[in-house]
Amino acid sequence: MQAFTTKSFSSLIRARLTEFFPRQHYVTRKRFYRNTGIVQSDSKWEVTLDHRRLKTPNGRVLSVSSEPLARAVAAEWDAQVEHITQPTMHLTALCNTAIDNPGKLTSHDIASYLLDFLPTDTLLFHSQEEEELRALQAEKWTPVLEWFQKRFNVTQETSKDLALPPVATETRAVLARYFLSFDFTALNAINFGVEALKSPILMIACVERHLEPKEAVLLCRLEEEYQLSRWGRVPWAHELNQAELTARVAAALLVVAGAGESHAARAKSTPPETA
Repeated sequence: MQAFTTKSFSSLIRARLTEFFPRQHYVTRKRFYRNTGIVQSDSKWEVTLDHRRLKTPNGRVLSVSSEPLARAVAAEWDAQVEHITQPTMHLTALCNTAIDNPGKLTSHDIASYLLDFLPTDTLLFHSQEEEELRALQAEKWTPVLEWFQKRFNVTQETSKDLALPPVATETRAVLARYFLSFDFTALNAINFGVEALKSPILMIACVERHLEPKEAVLLCRLEEEYQLSRWGRVPWAHELNQAELTARVAAALLVVAGAGESHAARAKSTPPETA
């Protein structure tokens, strides 16, 4: 086994944690280790705390499929200062969930959930009451919807009222194949990002590198930002929420990228055509 350190990356993570979560208070425990690192074991990478393997809540060794992802998880642990604030450690949580799988889910379970989520996608519901907001949504959301339809060669309606818009069988089939082209770890991370954004479309746009996490968060918060521009905002609370959402989406994308090296070798340049 060959050991590695993560000091340079962790200093950046620590600075960001201090910036993003200055007022958050969680149940924490004291930091019990001095150094973090990573080791390679066969084709996997493991995180170490004082040369001891980091384990999941179920006692399994936390191992990932790529060195960059292992470095990022180790940096997340090294970024903890006096206390360990686990609710902010999204990378560790995502890896733990994928390894322990407490819900005993399969990739098909997650893909089915994401397909059922699509009709409730934030981008499919434009305001029916405020003309100014509706115009803003059309300006900001329509280009993303058009990209999505072109990317997957599908047509997706938006809601005309409070009713869920229909999703064609062909669209479900194309997206099912797309989701199932990812391994379980990556698909679990995609689901995490979808739930943060309330939008499979925005998360897919991030995975496909059409949008940056910060852009996706602003789009999913478009109505809230519109209301804040009219009624004002709490000096720090809304920025904190935006930063937290961005951190969640960025963590999910990092896991997708790290877990997706095997996926990249077989990824499609274009989505498969429907039968």
